[in-house]
Amino acid sequence: MQEYKQWRSRFMAKFPQLSVGKVAMAMSILIFTFLFLIFVAYHLAYWERIYPGVAIAGQAVGNLTPVEAEAMIKTPESQITATSLLNLKSGEQEWPLNLTELNFSYDFSKTTQRAYQIGRSGNFREDFSTKIEAWSKGINLGMAYSLDQALLESQIATVAAQIYIPTIEPSIKIAAQKIEIEPGKDGQELDRRRLLAVVNHQLSTINFTPIEIPIIYLSPMLTPEQTETTRHRAEKLLGKKLVLVNEEMKWQLEEEELIQLLSFTNGFDQDKIASWSANLATAINRLPENAAFQFSEGRVTEFRPAKEGQSLDQEKTTSLLTNGLTQLEVLPEEASVEAKTISLSLPVILTPALVKTAEVNSLGIKQSIGQGVSYFRGSITSRIHNIQLASSKLNGLLIAPGEIFSFNQALGEVSKTTGYQEAYIIKEGRTVLGDGGGVCQVSTTLFRAVLNAGLPITERQAHAYRVSYYEQSSSVGLDATVFEPTADLKFKNDTPAHLLIQTKVDLANKKLTFDLYGSPDGRTITISKSRLWDQVPPPPDLYQDDPTLPAGTTKQIDWKAWGAKVAFDWKVVRGDEVLQERTFYSAYRPWQAVFLRGIGPAQ
Repeated sequence: MQEYKQWRSRFMAKFPQLSVGKVAMAMSILIFTFLFLIFVAYHLAYWERIYPGVAIAGQAVGNLTPVEAEAMIKTPESQITATSLLNLKSGEQEWPLNLTELNFSYDFSKTTQRAYQIGRSGNFREDFSTKIEAWSKGINLGMAYSLDQALLESQIATVAAQIYIPTIEPSIKIAAQKIEIEPGKDGQELDRRRLLAVVNHQLSTINFTPIEIPIIYLSPMLTPEQTETTRHRAEKLLGKKLVLVNEEMKWQLEEEELIQLLSFTNGFDQDKIASWSANLATAINRLPENAAFQFSEGRVTEFRPAKEGQSLDQEKTTSLLTNGLTQLEVLPEEASVEAKTISLSLPVILTPALVKTAEVNSLGIKQSIGQGVSYFRGSITSRIHNIQLASSKLNGLLIAPGEIFSFNQALGEVSKTTGYQEAYIIKEGRTVLGDGGGVCQVSTTLFRAVLNAGLPITERQAHAYRVSYYEQSSSVGLDATVFEPTADLKFKNDTPAHLLIQTKVDLANKKLTFDLYGSPDGRTITISKSRLWDQVPPPPDLYQDDPTLPAGTTKQIDWKAWGAKVAFDWKVVRGDEVLQERTFYSAYRPWQAVFLRGIGPAQ
């Protein structure tokens, strides 16, 4: 520095006319010129040559032309032959990958061109940085090559199948009211992503040493602590139930299903609960249905009430189930059976129909105002036929405001000539074959619909005997017998709108349904529980020969029923006004079990 100062002083003394700024500029020009000459000399020195510090598969190719570099890297190791193998191994097992079968080959020209292009991207700053990196640290390129990737993955898949050991998930079940838990077993599978990366790396570096197959170990196995914790939690769910309700539909999860929803780690298995909710949605979801109404010659020939669409809110259902399960788990084990059951209303999203029932008719019919249901399980074929026929004759009938409806008049003649078949009826104290057996099932069901609609009943007679069909899922006493001309069922339409009768026979569930459609006017109906007194035991069983059944067979068609006097109260109110208030009485004689004994030819 001292020498530079002395030199500058002498220079300035010799050329006093030059300023300090001019001297500095001159020096900068000299330095730039010097560096430029070095830059030009460097690039002239490596004109069409690979820059220093570049290597291919560990072999230095700096200062070589691409042609010279290609000749260098064409070593015996890089010459792929029919016997060239790359072995995969796991323990003592080995699986060879035949490179010729994979259409493998090195691309020497492409490899050396990649080496030559290092520092020659055209971006001055990037190229300068790359050259410095190659000079100071070195850049080692892999060999460019080609192979059939699909064939490689296919061969690896074959190896993977032999390596694979499936896991056995933990399981839980109830056996003899004891919880049994299988903790599961560990498994393993080939790590394809890592293996492909290693294969590609070794091929690019001309490294054909055997490759240890990378394995992913799968461990669902429970620890002893988790096993005991899960067992203890499952024991808390024994004897408990979770009931899910939507309209008339009900689903019940009992202890066996409940324990399957336990998580072996903590809480409850959200994936299983969500899957269960999704399956439940398929049974609940429905699109809205628009109303349809066609009227011809005093009868509705086509009627479809508007029906809201609905869809299960699966996210809320999953949360609801989780909360319900949590509540069940903490319920005391000594609680009563009823206390061990939790009922939940399912969250359903309703979508209204675009066309309402009231919009497709001018008769004031808007919705169902009363429904009656009965079952005919155990009925013979001819009785079921008669139920279908009689209910079809009433389906679609309209009842005008103020009109008194007569069941017998609406039904018409009941005989073979009108399509009815012989079925068992009660006649003169015996069960015998008679035309139209089963028609009273229809009148009984309509009677129940009228009760639930709150319409004034002007005539009704109970059966002389308790009939088992009418007590299937129903209280005793809610029946109505008909027989022209001595017994009829009559009621009055005291609403301001027409009434429409709609019937449905569900053969799969042996269920008959009557719906009365009209215009609701705010009336509410109360039906008390049936009261029984003066009960009398049934007579001994009765066996009757039946030529329609093969000899040696027996079929029960009536069940024992005690005689009794029965009553129930019925009250209909609208606001503060009492529209109907009466007690229906029935006096049933005792009835014996009746069996049909086959005497016909063997089938």
